[in-house]
Amino acid sequence: MRTIRFVRILRFGRVPIVLLAVSLVLAGVSSGGAQRPAAFAAGAGTDDPRIDPVSVRGQRARGVYVTGPFVRHHGLRGVLGLVRSTRTDAVVIDVKDGAGRVGHDTAIPELEPQQRGFLGDARALVAALREAGIYTIARVVCFADPQLPHRMPDRAILDARPNRQGRPWVSWGTGGTWLNPYDRRNHDMIVALAREVEALGFDELQLDYIRFPVDDGIRYAHFPGADDRPRWQVLRELLERIDLAIRIPLGVDVFGLVAFDFGRTDVLGQHVEQWTDVVEVISPMLYLHAMRNWGRGLEDRSARLVHAGISQLRGRLGAEPVIRPFLQSFPNSADNPDEQFILDQIRGARLGRADGYLFWHPGSNYALLRRAMQGPGRGESAFDLGDRPRARQARWSTRGADAERTVARRD
Repeated sequence: MRTIRFVRILRFGRVPIVLLAVSLVLAGVSSGGAQRPAAFAAGAGTDDPRIDPVSVRGQRARGVYVTGPFVRHHGLRGVLGLVRSTRTDAVVIDVKDGAGRVGHDTAIPELEPQQRGFLGDARALVAALREAGIYTIARVVCFADPQLPHRMPDRAILDARPNRQGRPWVSWGTGGTWLNPYDRRNHDMIVALAREVEALGFDELQLDYIRFPVDDGIRYAHFPGADDRPRWQVLRELLERIDLAIRIPLGVDVFGLVAFDFGRTDVLGQHVEQWTDVVEVISPMLYLHAMRNWGRGLEDRSARLVHAGISQLRGRLGAEPVIRPFLQSFPNSADNPDEQFILDQIRGARLGRADGYLFWHPGSNYALLRRAMQGPGRGESAFDLGDRPRARQARWSTRGADAERTVARRD
């Protein structure tokens, strides 16, 4: 075993990371859509809307993220080709992206000006992907939005400086504006968007930017309606509403630092231990480029980082949540910027007891991933889940029984 201590502040695209002093100990099926998978029928006999089992295929999903413009330019055939050429079996598709763009025809009034139609007939697209055996995940960016706050500043995080009062606050890290997490209207909009995702036929909903902003400019931010609730509770109340509103699994993207349980998790509001009864899937973003000075001088840094993060998260959360990390599909900051970099990350995820993995590239350019999976990674297979599916089935069934007892007491 080896112990690493470090202090670092880094920033990378959508992943500003603040690392504080820590000690890390490193050790050497078809998808169900809106229907419950038969594999977890024990929980299906209840009417508890919180129980949204992830199919075994979903638990083991290995996927890639694709942007709306990628779908528009390459179509269904291009998405199918990408998944097959990377030897994956799942795809994360932007429904609402970090630029505030909405890829489908939405009926949500405040989002209609942000429609771009990237997905065309989104319902037909999702149905065709599922028919081809691909697990479909809809990504929805929640509070980071560079468009809506300018049109509706009363729903935004505002600038507290005297000469800018009433204007939306702008992140110093990304240059973008944010919706106010305390504003109930923003919660209502995200719940409505979750319902649209389910109606489009996706297997799973994945929420990104389900957090408060963190960067040097946050000292000038004003949150109208802020109260004494912990930030994680504000976000949990939204997650609970979404969980009750839909019958497909709910996942969240979280900072890599959340996996290690250090840093500014209270500021972020991503206290995942408080979320696991309403969220089925946790996706920590474990990018070496965001922690580029981590473990300098060690061999296999990328594998060690992923392994350490997932191991610690699994140790804290137990077997029930599906842990499916986002890994880095670009060579920036890698010690070995070649196919082995991809395989090392996969190895770290497997050893850390992840259930599957997702690869991220902001422009959906997966040339490196293709080379890795068609070459030295050709023999890579889905992860062994061990006893985790059984533990999840038991837990989901117990939750259903708890709900029935609660109803009985109330009656």
